[in-house]
Amino acid sequence: MSLGLLVDQLRARMLQPLPGQDIQLSLLSKENLLDHKAYLKSYEGASASESKQSSVLILLYEKNGILYCPLIQRPEYEGVHGGQVSLPGGKVEPDDVDLVATALREAYEEIGIPSEHVNVLGMLTPVYIPPSRFWVNVVLAYTKVIPNFIPDAYEVAAVIEFPLTHLEEEHAIEERSIPVSSFLNRKVSGYKYEDYFIWGATSMILTELRSLLRP
Repeated sequence: MSLGLLVDQLRARMLQPLPGQDIQLSLLSKENLLDHKAYLKSYEGASASESKQSSVLILLYEKNGILYCPLIQRPEYEGVHGGQVSLPGGKVEPDDVDLVATALREAYEEIGIPSEHVNVLGMLTPVYIPPSRFWVNVVLAYTKVIPNFIPDAYEVAAVIEFPLTHLEEEHAIEERSIPVSSFLNRKVSGYKYEDYFIWGATSMILTELRSLLRP
């Protein structure tokens, strides 16, 4: 499928209700059912006024006939998020006029995407992160310009050009034991791509995107 056809499909699809939280949480295994219930309880009790807000950008583009979106790997540091794979984005700053502006600003700061090259399609279902009390708002967009990524050395260890077709590959999803604290590991489901493992909020967002990409 070309970028133009995909954009037309997504525009039509986003006039309907989004797949939403049920799809986002569908990666959870039966072993993680208690985590599922705990997440829903936290989500329902989260107040926007008491929670922090952030935005991430899904930027669709076509290169050599293949459709991609960029992911980033965070630098290694002490803590559970060191080296983690995410979408470009970050917390809302006082000067941001709205959530879209946050995502565009962060994408420029982190990987050098000029906002004038970005065409916004809309917002996907936000994801709540209970430990940090952050809402992650998701901006879906596309660009007709093949990006020239300029990663910020402090915030980005690597830019990953993630092919959208990988979301449907048979062995893309696997379970791994991930350290969630200095003394606790937890089994999580996520997407394996090359040497990267994509889990947590990013895998939830990509799972909703996968649903939208299906005819």
